[in-house]
Amino acid sequence: MKWKAFILLLSFIGFSLSQTITGEANSLEFLKDRLIYKGNVILHRDSSTLKADEVVILLDKENKPYKLIAKGNVKFRENGRKAEAEFAEYDLRKEIIHLKGNAKIEENGRVVEADEIIIYKREKRLVAKGKGKRVRTVYVEEKK
Repeated sequence: MKWKAFILLLSFIGFSLSQTITGEANSLEFLKDRLIYKGNVILHRDSSTLKADEVVILLDKENKPYKLIAKGNVKFRENGRKAEAEFAEYDLRKEIIHLKGNAKIEENGRVVEADEIIIYKREKRLVAKGKGKRVRTVYVEEKK
């Protein structure tokens, strides 16, 4: 059983177009179709860092990750962009990040706060939704 878990870990580390993910947590559980990190989770992938209380990585039939689900105190950094929320779901194949619960994104002095924020990375597009409160934005004008 330990060897199967080790082989799964090796296949996980080399996933998604040869990008490496390194992970740290208080505990890690391997299941048939997922990895479950719990407690002070920190994942690094390329220039991205994800921190949360718990992260579940869903695996396809070839043991390749296709979705990350983060819960509790979620913080995400990538290329100068910072995001935080209570819950986040990252579809690695579609490159869509869905933040829920006190969602906030900061980039280049700009801020977006909402109940939900969806980032469409391929399209370079963002949608913010206010359910219990209004969407709040802060833009910094460039001096001419």
